[in-house]
This record gives sequence, structure tokens and C-alpha cells, in this order.
Amino acid sequence: MRPTAEMDTSLPAASSFPHWRWNLRILWLTQAIAMAGMSAFLPFLPLYVRQLGHFSVAQAQWWGGLVIAAPFLTALVATPLWGIVADRYGRKLVLVRAAFGLGVTVFLMGLAPTVETLFLLRLLQGALSGFVAATTGFVAAETPPQRVGYALGLLQSAAATGSVVGPLVGGIFSDAFGMRWTFFVVGGLCIGAGIIVWRFVREQNRPRQQSGSAWEPFRYVAHSPTVLLVLGAIVLAQAAMVLPAPIFPLYLEWLAAPRGLLSTITGISVGIAGLMMALAAPLWARIAESRGSGHTLFFCTAAAAVLYLAQAFAPHYAVVVLFRALVGAAVAGVLPTLYAVLSSHAPASFRSSVMGVGSSATLLGNLLGPLLGSVLAASLGMRWVFVAAAMLMTVLAALNPRARLLTRQLLLRAWSQRH
Repeated sequence: MRPTAEMDTSLPAASSFPHWRWNLRILWLTQAIAMAGMSAFLPFLPLYVRQLGHFSVAQAQWWGGLVIAAPFLTALVATPLWGIVADRYGRKLVLVRAAFGLGVTVFLMGLAPTVETLFLLRLLQGALSGFVAATTGFVAAETPPQRVGYALGLLQSAAATGSVVGPLVGGIFSDAFGMRWTFFVVGGLCIGAGIIVWRFVREQNRPRQQSGSAWEPFRYVAHSPTVLLVLGAIVLAQAAMVLPAPIFPLYLEWLAAPRGLLSTITGISVGIAGLMMALAAPLWARIAESRGSGHTLFFCTAAAAVLYLAQAFAPHYAVVVLFRALVGAAVAGVLPTLYAVLSSHAPASFRSSVMGVGSSATLLGNLLGPLLGSVLAASLGMRWVFVAAAMLMTVLAALNPRARLLTRQLLLRAWSQRH
């Protein structure tokens, strides 16, 4: 299963997409800004929750999981609907709307007086934002099909770059000025990203007036076994990646990280992982184009499984920081490759809608992961969260057709050596 355009025998010429490189540069910048903003506060939400009330450790873990998962619950429903709007009325419009929706809701989070208010604002964020999903849909529709995998890999590097800058700046800023000011600054950054998109992005292939049912993309997805398989893989992969989110700073603290520098250390850890992801994502995109998606996905998921398991048995917080960086390099090739495969199986007339369903699969993983992580931490202990992430990545690696091929080759080699 290769994420290339070879699956489509009627590819439009590259000349039909004269602005794709320009748009990719602008959207790389705005996605990096948006991700830097979101990652500036997301790793520290469990600590912000603790500031909004007097909670026990178990209560803080539970509320941390709820607050992190909240926007994914509403976005799970809203994202495919915004995809339909994009396919019918314009993808650039939906991009700008997502940036402004994110900016306003994040700004209001800095004013939240209680954890319940923060939870409601996170729900609203999920319904109104979806900037990453909108960017993915725009690029998939406005890029030559044979270069979609490359373009989505670069977008992943933008998200990773933002994830490097955001936690580092956010952690230092939160420790110096307080977490509320972090939300105010992030809100302004996201609004600025929306202005950049409105001013500079060029939509070439505007949607034509469609006479079919708005639910046609969902019928197509429901009747395509390959698309359903890819969506299931996206859910499992994303759930594994965010399982440790609600307990990660608490896990570092449990492993003797200085409490006064906890936000900074968490930011450094997440930032280094993002840097590794930014460096690795374009490389994985090129490998997927040349070697195929099965090869890339097997190697990435198998490596991630080993590295998550290593974090579960880390004796010191510095070891966790090291292995988290390596995990960033391993998982950098997972979602972009899966999205490229999904795009190659989506008809051009409603590609944004299908990619919106793919984003909903990511959101479902984002919803299930923190909740499962909170439950495991409260019931079995925080180490089991990393064990569970390793198990999910192992399932993805084992179900990959490439795994069956490698197993067959190893068995044949062992048989030939014996006989």
C-alpha cells in the first residue's frame, strides 16, 4: 500500500496547481505558529488544572485527562462538517475561520476562574477551531496528487517545529509570568496566523457547485474497506501518542524532577521531541515515496513500541527526556504516511470531506488516549500508561503487511540455515 498517486489513473497535471509551493510555504509558517501556540500551554494543562482548585493527585489526573480530551470530543463531530463546508464554499474560508476560532477560545481560557469553565472552553475550542485539519484538507486538495505525501510530510515538520518552540517558550514564560498570560499570548498568535492566511494564501481549485448529497463522502467512507482500515490505524496511532499527555509532567515529578522547574523541564522534553520530529518528518516522507507506506509504517511503529516501553521502566526523569526525543523521531513518519494513503483513495470532488473524516479519526484517538491514560494512571500506576502506548504501537506494527513479509523472510532464512 503506497501513498502515491499511482492509484489514480486520471491524475490532473501539475500545471493545474500553480500555487501549491507558495501555499505550502505560507501554511508551513502558519501551522508552525498555531502549533507553537497550542503546545505552549497543552503540556502544562495538568498544572493549570491544579492551580484552579484544591485537588488530590487522583483528582488532578482525572481533571487533566478531561480537560485535554474535551476539544477532541466536540471536534470529532464538527471537523467532518467543516470539511463539507470547505468542499462546497471554499477551503481558504474554513482555514481563516479555524484560526480565529482557536485564537478567541484560547484567549478566554486565560480568564477561566474554575476548572469547570476551562473544560467548557476546551469543548468550545474543539467545535470552532480545527486549524490543523483545515490545513491538511487544503493542502491535499491544492497539491499535485503525486506530491501530496511530500507536502503532508512538510506540514508534519511544521507542526513539530511549533512543538519545539512552544513548550520551551511556554514553560519559561509560565514560570516567569504565570500560566494565564501564556493563554493571552497564544490567542494573539493564532489570530495573527489567520490574518496571514487570509492575506497570502491563494486558492486555485475552488470548489464547484455540487448537486449531490452532502452525506456522499460519508457513504463513500463507509463502503471502502481500505479507507476504514486506514482510519482505524490513525485512531490507534494517535491514541498511543497522546496516552501519556495527562500524566507526563506528574511522571517527571514522580521521577525526582525539581518541582520549581517542572514546567521548564516538561517544556524542554516536549520541545526536544518536537525537534526530532521536525527533522525526521521530511525524511520519512521521502522514504515513503520511494519505498512505500508499508515499509515506513512498520519501521516507525515498531521503533515507537520499543521506545515507549523503555520510558515505562526509566529510573530517572532525564532518561524519560532522552527516550521521548527518540519517540519523536519514530512517530514522525506515522500520521503523514497514513494521511497520504487516505488522500490517494479520496475522490477529488470531496477530498476535503474525506480528509476531515481522517482528522476526526485523529481526534478520536486524541479523545480516547488521555482518558485511557488517566484511568490507567489512577488504577495501575503511571508506568502502565507507557506500557499501554507500547502495546498499541505493537498492534499497528504486527497488523502491517510488511510485518508478515518480514516474518516470512526470517522463517525462510532460518529454515534454509537449518537445512
